[in-house]
Amino acid sequence: MFGRTSPLIDSRAQPFACSCKMNRFVFQNSDEKTADSIRTTQEEVSGTRYLMSVCVCGLIMLIWAVSFPLLWLYARLFPRVRERVLFWTNEGFRVAPSRVRSYRFCEESQRMGLDASVLSFWDHLEGFTGLPPYDKTPAQRALVVVRAMFHGLHSRARIIVAQRPMYDVTSLLYLKCLYPVGISIWIDLDDWIHEYPLLPEPVDIRFKHMLPILSAIADGCIVSSLPLEQDMATHFKRVEIVPTFVDARLFHPTNEDQVADHRDTVVFSWIGTFFEEAIVSDILFLVEVLESLQDSRILLEIVGDGQYRKEVSEKAETISKVTTISFLGWLEPDSIPEYMQGIDIGLYCLSTHTDFTRSKSPTKLFEYMACAKPTVSTNFGEAPRFVEHGVTGFVASDFEQFAECCSRLLNDPALRISMGRNAREKIEDQHNLTSCATKLRNIIMGVQTMTHHQQKWSGHSGGIL
Repeated sequence: MFGRTSPLIDSRAQPFACSCKMNRFVFQNSDEKTADSIRTTQEEVSGTRYLMSVCVCGLIMLIWAVSFPLLWLYARLFPRVRERVLFWTNEGFRVAPSRVRSYRFCEESQRMGLDASVLSFWDHLEGFTGLPPYDKTPAQRALVVVRAMFHGLHSRARIIVAQRPMYDVTSLLYLKCLYPVGISIWIDLDDWIHEYPLLPEPVDIRFKHMLPILSAIADGCIVSSLPLEQDMATHFKRVEIVPTFVDARLFHPTNEDQVADHRDTVVFSWIGTFFEEAIVSDILFLVEVLESLQDSRILLEIVGDGQYRKEVSEKAETISKVTTISFLGWLEPDSIPEYMQGIDIGLYCLSTHTDFTRSKSPTKLFEYMACAKPTVSTNFGEAPRFVEHGVTGFVASDFEQFAECCSRLLNDPALRISMGRNAREKIEDQHNLTSCATKLRNIIMGVQTMTHHQQKWSGHSGGIL
């Protein structure tokens, strides 16, 4: 793990080499016959999945080929509604990307007068109420893709903002074929997902393989960060940055005129999900930092759930001797603002340097700031662009700096209050949901105007209102 003078770890350093070695050791000491049996079973499962994937893809192609003439006629009889916007997501309200960039953007667009709605696969098509990873079978994916296509057709939306499209790319492609000019599709990316698989193994089709298709059917790409803009600019003819800012009406302090208190416990908070292996490194880094302060007043609250939570809690327990750590588990999204109002210091840590972490928009950081909480962040990714060091929060480059910043906030209640107020003002003035939605609306209105000109230029009228 991190030494006291170690810099933040680089992805090339393979931070989980120890864990991997342990797994290899266990495997090498397993019974050889059992290992052969496991490999045989895995090969059979992979072969079955491959066959199912091929059959499902063939079935989808057959259904679409048969139904295309009828749907083409429907598209001519029921043209798109020019002012209607559909926020499209293959996930749901319980995860931050869909909640902010689909649901919240939709609500804000409605306040601005747009006819906007959300199509969520989890919430509207599947009734899935759990947490990822949601491993759908090929048959389930095929069914939801067909249902999504019909829903998109029936909505008659002129603009579709597709949030992180994966296996549902085929639905968007089909809609574009039905309305080659009368529909505008924008791809919305808030994470670097190039290596995400679209189909189960052994079919090796990833998001990066679909970029040529997406760039061909989309009017452009909306991204949440500068690194994503630079990356997507090589694929799309138009790229716009719309950060994942938060609604300052939902996230707000309880009392902006509060005075510095001197409680016996100071609550440090980390909120996230445990679905990425790098999270283990992030949490243990924070535990070691706070433990190095040797102060019994510290309470580290960790909010979230996922497949790596047990591993994190077990390793954190072996490190922590003085610092109190509390794993609160999963909190429903609607309860997060109230929870944040009760903490003292927000922590945002990206200890593993990868394309994924470099490209993330720091949503949780904005939420802490909106609740007038001071923050300590690692000096990597997008956080340094939005945190004014020493004014609205702290940005640390290594272990020692991170510990020093935490110590200053721990021992100076007045600094916590003033820095939190500065952070709240920054959110109100610049980094808020309204500013994002305003820019998004301008992008969409530009698409609508451009599409209208394309229609007049093309001379078509049927189905291209």
